[in-house]
Amino acid sequence: MRHETQLTLRSGLFAGLIGYGTVVVLVAGFNLLEGRSAFYTPAMFGSVLFYGLRDPAALVVRVGPVLAYNMVHVLAFLVLGLLVAWLFALAERHPIARYGALFVLLFVAAHVYAALLLFADPLLRSGAWWQIGVASVAAAVTMGWYLLRVHPRLRTGLREVPLGDEQ
Repeated sequence: MRHETQLTLRSGLFAGLIGYGTVVVLVAGFNLLEGRSAFYTPAMFGSVLFYGLRDPAALVVRVGPVLAYNMVHVLAFLVLGLLVAWLFALAERHPIARYGALFVLLFVAAHVYAALLLFADPLLRSGAWWQIGVASVAAAVTMGWYLLRVHPRLRTGLREVPLGDEQ
């Protein structure tokens, strides 16, 4: 396997874990600040996805839904990390690909948010939207920060991009 491919795979998996960890810590903190179990949100989403929960008042925090949801959540972040690492590597080699990478990332973010709206709308009315938004932005920032550190040529290239005509 080529060195670039190994770097992309390794950095993608690590970026995915960083994003996942960021979301887990923030959401657990938000839950604790609201006087709930740290596992309230993953139990809610796991119960919706795997156990058919329709009423948030009927939620009981159990290990099964929490683990099931976290399995899906970590896998989604690992896939996202690999995709973003590949886009960063592509953008490092081909500067024009930066625009496509930005489009893909915005497209994915919008559709993930829309998917949450579709499957958990009754539960998200309980005020979880701002928590998901803050945690998602924090995950994107931490993943991007890590990947920019792994790709110094891209970081340098972004600093040198002209922002307009200089006269």
